[in-house]
Amino acid sequence: MRLTHTYEMRCTIRWRNGTPAQPKNLRLERLDRLLKQAAECGYYRRRRVGLPACAPRDERHLPSLLEKIPPVVLEIFLRNPAEFYNWQGGAVRPPRLERPLERMGRIALLGDPVEEAEDVCSFNYLTLEDLEEYRPAALAGPVSRLVWLAREVLNEKVRLDSLCTAVIAFTGLRHGCLNAADRDLLWRAFQVPLFEQFRGFSRELLAAECDAHDGLHIRSDNAIFETASPDGEALLTCLDCSDYTLLRMGTEMSARLETAVCGCGDSTPRLVEVRDRPARQRRHAVTPG
Repeated sequence: MRLTHTYEMRCTIRWRNGTPAQPKNLRLERLDRLLKQAAECGYYRRRRVGLPACAPRDERHLPSLLEKIPPVVLEIFLRNPAEFYNWQGGAVRPPRLERPLERMGRIALLGDPVEEAEDVCSFNYLTLEDLEEYRPAALAGPVSRLVWLAREVLNEKVRLDSLCTAVIAFTGLRHGCLNAADRDLLWRAFQVPLFEQFRGFSRELLAAECDAHDGLHIRSDNAIFETASPDGEALLTCLDCSDYTLLRMGTEMSARLETAVCGCGDSTPRLVEVRDRPARQRRHAVTPG
């Protein structure tokens, strides 16, 4: 007698629509968190502003998402920054001071605290005599403080013969722009290369000048700049701001976005021709409460 066996084979077929979803990059992950943070923010919640639920997975869809978010006038933020405060955020360390040159020597910091380092000394409460005695090779601080110090040098009220590497000027939402007259003044007083760093309200670095001195390289993981708004005002979304929820915040500045490769070889987009608009020119100090 012959025995026969019958085998049954089953296959499970799963259909997929399109290609598997790719994980979001850091920039889009941060935008995701920012949108969730904004949903709990007093400004958007009280006005019942409809916000996108999350960031897209593809950068190509980012412009269309941003268009759905209403811009915020800077004056509204300055009048009541608590409406935008991130109450869920914890204490954070001061930001790192980015050095545009490999070797800068001792740096005198004139304002805006940064992460402590052996070669950085803060002069918020020290005198000009203390600054002279420190003999810094470089300076860093808000543009207004640097301009004040430059005038003191030109008026021979302080001598800084030790300066030999660079001056780092902080500009941005707190401090405004660095104009041509300021650049000329700082050069005449200090006679060293000047590097601009555009920072946000939490002092986070959003864009920085390289040694080609042809615009500010945008830190794309920290900020989204829009420079083609209908009235010419540059809009800013801060992706790494620990203190405030800033979505498409008006900057009271104008700027142009340059995508050509920089003379330094970096291909990241740059802000060029950054200028204060009339509203900011009338404001002498821009600092939230």
